[in-house]
Amino acid sequence: MSSTAVPAAPAIDDLLADLALQTRRLRVAAWAVGGAGLLAAAVVAELPGDLWIGRLASGATVVATCLGYLLAVRPLWRLRRAPVLTPLAPSGFTTAASPRHHANVAYLLAVAGFAWGVDPYVAVPLVLLLAALVGLRPARIVLTPGAVLVRRLRTRRVPWAQLTVVRVTSSGLADELSLTVDVPGRGLGTVRARLDRFDVDQEFLVHTLRHYAAVPEDRTAIGAPAELARRRAAYLADAGRSAVETVGAAAADPGAEPAVVLP
Repeated sequence: MSSTAVPAAPAIDDLLADLALQTRRLRVAAWAVGGAGLLAAAVVAELPGDLWIGRLASGATVVATCLGYLLAVRPLWRLRRAPVLTPLAPSGFTTAASPRHHANVAYLLAVAGFAWGVDPYVAVPLVLLLAALVGLRPARIVLTPGAVLVRRLRTRRVPWAQLTVVRVTSSGLADELSLTVDVPGRGLGTVRARLDRFDVDQEFLVHTLRHYAAVPEDRTAIGAPAELARRRAAYLADAGRSAVETVGAAAADPGAEPAVVLP
């Protein structure tokens, strides 16, 4: 007798532990590969011969370091992100940094090696400092009880009361999260963030943002793992219903195109 039971989804604690482990691996790999690229670029730049050839070879080493990092972490690059955010003390949920973000750290470290052949006393420390800042302050989308924070070089704060529309658009290079904001006295504005900077299921992120915008009383629980588990369970339930409705529509009209549902 065959079983049609659906396997249980991983527990929220397991998903959070897996995400934390992956983040540590990506960070360690970035500094290891970037450090190797730094040494290689610096050595190549100092090889005897024509200066322009050494600079060209050193620059090629920088590019190879970035590509090498992306290839090295490919097994960790989840093509289907788990529907989860990360609790952030004291009270918040945040996105994790994507492999592309960590690749920037490896790239900057290799650039420091290239700079060794140009200005080892000023350029190298400045590039290393920039690599440390990028590594320690990744781009994030943070949900707090009072607002959504979109953090890049500077932080844009979107109070929940001013958030009117949440949607995903395509910029050609990558999908973008677009937050339409109604600022009193200034009218409508838009805060955008490229989603390839974050290791997150974009449909879950949109679902969660829309929920908190519509249900203010649930915002006080933001930051609690139990609340994150509730939001994930609600998302999976809605996604399951959408899948059932799509299958039913296809059965009723086999010639119809399948619908794409974004919670």
